[in-house]
Amino acid sequence: MKLNELRIGIIHSLIGKNDGVSIVIDQTVEAMSHHLGINLGNFFFLAAHSSPRFNAETDDVFWHKSEVHKYILKHFNDPDVEGLDELIHENALYAKDVIKNWVDKNHIDLIIAHNTSHPYNFITAVGLGYYIEELREEGVIWPKLMVWWHDSYFERDIFSNPNKIVQKYLKYLPGTFVDSIAFINNQQIKLGEKVFSQYNQQKLNKFFEQRTTVVPNTSDIPWEWEHLESETETFIAPPQDNYNDSFFQDIGLMQQINSRGFNLEDTVILLQHTRVVPRKRIELAIDLAFALEKKFRKKKMNKCVAIIVSGHSGDEQNAYLSNLNEYYTKLCKENPYSNVVLIFGENIILSHRDIIVDKKYYKFAEIPSIVAAHGGIGTYFSDVEGFGNNLLEMISLGLPVVINKYEIYKEEIEKFGFELPSIDNVGITPELVNSAYRLLTDITYSNKVVFHNLKVLSQNLDHKIIADKLKPIILNMFMRTLS
Repeated sequence: MKLNELRIGIIHSLIGKNDGVSIVIDQTVEAMSHHLGINLGNFFFLAAHSSPRFNAETDDVFWHKSEVHKYILKHFNDPDVEGLDELIHENALYAKDVIKNWVDKNHIDLIIAHNTSHPYNFITAVGLGYYIEELREEGVIWPKLMVWWHDSYFERDIFSNPNKIVQKYLKYLPGTFVDSIAFINNQQIKLGEKVFSQYNQQKLNKFFEQRTTVVPNTSDIPWEWEHLESETETFIAPPQDNYNDSFFQDIGLMQQINSRGFNLEDTVILLQHTRVVPRKRIELAIDLAFALEKKFRKKKMNKCVAIIVSGHSGDEQNAYLSNLNEYYTKLCKENPYSNVVLIFGENIILSHRDIIVDKKYYKFAEIPSIVAAHGGIGTYFSDVEGFGNNLLEMISLGLPVVINKYEIYKEEIEKFGFELPSIDNVGITPELVNSAYRLLTDITYSNKVVFHNLKVLSQNLDHKIIADKLKPIILNMFMRTLS
């Protein structure tokens, strides 16, 4: 077997979108192509929705927000749910057939299934489990299956008491016939060992020694930064082209600040470059904005402070977007003379640039560079993350970031030495406000922080790590039996 001739099939609900898993998928393809020599034509994709790309097939059965998945999640812990067993089984059988036909048609050697340990992808996981289980029981050892473990039902309290019907299918999340697992942090290894031990897997220790690895989130730096000088009179940032010149106008920022008597030069921008879900704690970014506005006023500097949220809403808790708007309105009433603007950009931000009729859409991955060029900062106050994809993305595009030190950050990222002003699972502190203020007003200091963080990122978390981590376990899957 030649590694560079493998035909690799990738399964997830979304491909080429703005979510963290889609970002990892694209990073993985790039790393395996560039560093392992696998031709881009040897990658095949199966999803519910995909941005335009070669070798991509879609089917709604894999959509994690389908009515079937909503029903399963709604009744995950409820006893005696009529028709749930049949609903899961019938949809999983259909998913199995779709997967089988896709594999056969494309002669796939290795399936990489993303997030099939999470109930949000329940039907995908069970359908894939049915397919692999059927093959292995017939003595067929091809294709191999790698699971990419981003999240799981045993990492979330809301899934801690599954009903008897759901329990019947949990052996497929992610499945007892997997050939290897890529985790994204070290904590997940213990969880994986715990779940697989329930099924009396033979050679469990050997499996985790030879067939698993931890692949952290990574980020290449897509612009030339090494030759720039930090001691300049302007904030350093990636070069901009004229497509993004209209971003602040189209997102509604200009209308908001102009109505308050401000222009763009008088506006401070905070970027929340994440989805709109409760664990991102976006309310703390709102708190910081109001605190900074007061700080500027105290310093006799009349500034408007704008929070731009670049990611989409609707995942994990639909009410969170409304809750944030209500919280912002409440703070505005409590601070009637403040000039703080909250803007959600999901209606004009996609995974790619596009113009549809007369409406212009902007690329999610480029938003940090736009804000960096304006001299803004990023906010990242999550209390739970699998690693920190969007954090690394902001750093890679020259944006200084203020953060909350969530558990995985402290265990997996802090050791690298990034300069990220922080809180530690508390509210906004005066120290954080002062640090954010300095990043926004002291150009030399901000540039030094940006340079330092870019250097740390390039030395410790570039995409080559993905290839270095995957190569040994892929070779073990195809060339070594567990011994």
